[in-house]
Amino acid sequence: MSTLLTPQKIWSTGMSRNKPVIVLFALFLFVALIPLARSTADEVKGQDSGVRVLVPENLSAVYSESELSGAKRREVSVQSTTEETISVVGTADGKPEMEIVNNGRSKVTPVFHGKYFHAQIILSLGENMIDIRWRRKGGDWNVETIALFRSSRTLGAPPAISYPPYSFHTPKNEEQCQECHQMQLTREEIETARDLSCLKCHVNLTKNIYVHGPVNVGICTVCHDPNSKPNKYKVEEGDKTLCYSCHVDREKIDDKMKREHGPVGAGLCTVCHDPHGSPFRYQLVKSKNEICLMCHQSDANHWLNQSSLHPPFKKGECYRCHDPHSANYKYNLKADRKHICLICHTFPIPGHLHDPGKVPLFKLPVDFPLTKHGKTMCLTCHSPHGAIGPHLTRRRGCKGCHPDKDS
Repeated sequence: MSTLLTPQKIWSTGMSRNKPVIVLFALFLFVALIPLARSTADEVKGQDSGVRVLVPENLSAVYSESELSGAKRREVSVQSTTEETISVVGTADGKPEMEIVNNGRSKVTPVFHGKYFHAQIILSLGENMIDIRWRRKGGDWNVETIALFRSSRTLGAPPAISYPPYSFHTPKNEEQCQECHQMQLTREEIETARDLSCLKCHVNLTKNIYVHGPVNVGICTVCHDPNSKPNKYKVEEGDKTLCYSCHVDREKIDDKMKREHGPVGAGLCTVCHDPHGSPFRYQLVKSKNEICLMCHQSDANHWLNQSSLHPPFKKGECYRCHDPHSANYKYNLKADRKHICLICHTFPIPGHLHDPGKVPLFKLPVDFPLTKHGKTMCLTCHSPHGAIGPHLTRRRGCKGCHPDKDS
C-alpha cells in the first residue's frame, strides 16, 4: 500500500529518493496558485487602474478610510456662495467609470477628451476633501483624496491636515496642458491688455450676476502679473494697495475716517468681496444679510435669544446702522450713539413716555448707558439689537428703573 505524502514527509525524505514526487508536487502547487496570483495582480492593478491625477498634483494624497473618518470628513458648515472652483485634471486608460465628490456631496462626472479627463469642482469655505473615485466594470471603487483649504481669511488656521499653498500656473502644470491649450499671452493681448485667452479656461468667472469690471472685459493682468516667477499670474500686491489703485474714491473716504472695519484696516478686502464675481451686489462673498455673521455669529446668537429684536438686526440689515468700511464712531456706527436712532426714527415718538436728553432723577442700573454729559438717550432704555423687554427695553416692565411702580 502506498503512503500518502505530505509536504513535511517529502522534505524529510532524501532528495534523490523522492525527486519525481517533488517535481510532481511542485507542479501541483504552481498550477493551484495561478488563480491566486492573478487575483493578487488584479488587486494591485486595481489600486492604480491606469488613473493618474495631474492637477492639482502637489496636493494629492491617498488616505485610508480610518484616516478620513471623524472630523476630517465632517460636513462643512460654511458654504461657498460665490462658487469658486478648482480644476481636477488627469489621465485614465480605457475610460473607467469615474466620479468626483467634494465633502461627501455634489457628485461630478468628469469629461473625457481621449485619455485626459477634467472636472470643475465647487469649493467650500474651509476644508475640502475631494474624493476622486474610479472603477473598472464590475470592480471595486478606488479612491484618491485631494485635501484643500479655501480660506475666507476669517476662519483661522486650517485644522488637522497640513495644506500646502497651491498655484496652478507652474511650468510643470502648464506643460501638461499646453498640448491642447494656449498657455501664453499672444502679442495682441499684451499690446491691448485684453487677455481673452484666459477666459477660455476661466469662463466661469464671467457667469455670475455681478462680475468685477476687469474680469468682464478680460483685463486680467491689471491684477495678475504674467511675468511673476516661479508661478505666473500671481497677485503681487496686497488687497488694499491693489483695490485702492482703482477705487480711489473709496480710499479718500476711508482715509478721512477715524475708524476702519477690521478687514479694511488689515487690508483684506477679499474677506468680504470676491475679486472676480458674485451672485450678490458689490461682489460680496455672501448676501448682505449673512455676510456679517461670518465673523459676528457669536454676538448674533447672544441677541437672537432675546424676546424682542430690532427689525434691522432681525432681517440681517446691519448696514443700516454700521458702515462696513469706515466711520468716525465706535463700532463703525454711522452716527454717534446719541443720534444713531434718528437715521430711521423721528421725534417726538407718539406715545413715548420719556424724552431723551435729560439728567436722570435717580441712579440707573449700570447697564443703562448715558451720554458723556450724563444725560439720557434712546440707548439708555433700549438695546439696539435685542432685549428681554418689549420694544427693546432693557427690563421687563417699569420696575427695572421704578421699583416702587407696578409693572
